[in-house]
Amino acid sequence: MSAVQNALAELAELATLARAIADLRRAPATLTGEAQQLLRLVERHSTLSMDATGHMTDGESILPSGSAISPVQAALCAREPLRSAAFIQGLAQAVTERLRDDRPVRVLYAGCGPYALLALPLMALFSPRQLQFSIIEVHQEALAAARALIEKLGFMGHVSDFVCADAAAYRIPAGAAPDVIVSETMNTALGKEPQVAIMRTLAVQAPGAALVPAAVTVHLGQARRSPAEACLDWGVVFTLDAPSILAWQQEEEERLPGASIRLPDVLDQPPRLLTRIRVHGGIVLGDYDCSLNLPLALPGKPVLAPGSVLHFYYRLGSEPGLAFHVG
Repeated sequence: MSAVQNALAELAELATLARAIADLRRAPATLTGEAQQLLRLVERHSTLSMDATGHMTDGESILPSGSAISPVQAALCAREPLRSAAFIQGLAQAVTERLRDDRPVRVLYAGCGPYALLALPLMALFSPRQLQFSIIEVHQEALAAARALIEKLGFMGHVSDFVCADAAAYRIPAGAAPDVIVSETMNTALGKEPQVAIMRTLAVQAPGAALVPAAVTVHLGQARRSPAEACLDWGVVFTLDAPSILAWQQEEEERLPGASIRLPDVLDQPPRLLTRIRVHGGIVLGDYDCSLNLPLALPGKPVLAPGSVLHFYYRLGSEPGLAFHVG
């Protein structure tokens, strides 16, 4: 097979995978095979070397808004197929809902990593007249790798801007308000990484934009006892979504309000933070679906008395995350 024929075959494969993952008749859990094929295709063309996995934190940055993981760490996140399938399908649905005749749908992609994994399938589905990305990445190495990959696959016409910047401090140019804002810069219980700061900064500049993920809620409860059981859920302690972001505009301190939860009178195992993600519409990632949804011990792993009332808040800054006091 010639180089041209091989390139065309790769693009056809990408388009087939993109159509499958974007198909709302299929649940993300049934698409892990396609997500793994997509990753293999991307890895074949990427300029990023994964040989440095022994030093996978090289290039990690501590920003005023949180930890920006290294390019290799970002690439490793793509090895969670259910997570990838859910985010790609959710983004595809958000774009489809906003297609228009007079101009392309504008997507602001904050924190693309070295693969721009959420963007590539959509570039295979939609023409440049239908869809344009503005891509932001804080690490020059990751941005260069993403750009080289997009160029190699022939999708440069889908990108209006490649910007090397901290998305949590980015100012959207006048007249370029996005229709969709997507960012997957998060960790369990919204700790360490700057998802909250990024979405807060960008969403207030484009209040009409759809957010992907649409909502991230952190609950207090207990881990399941067996795979057949559900986690116990005592209530939501923090929510990241568009209404919350708008409500925070008056908050000037380095903390955001959370909820108060009273612990049960009987505690037979320690409380845990449970992270649930609504990507878009009915597309969700729930308990144990991926690393983002694993139950997490409370900060400091405190010994708490049954019946205690925990008052939660979200701490901003270079070490973001949930915190609480007992009252």
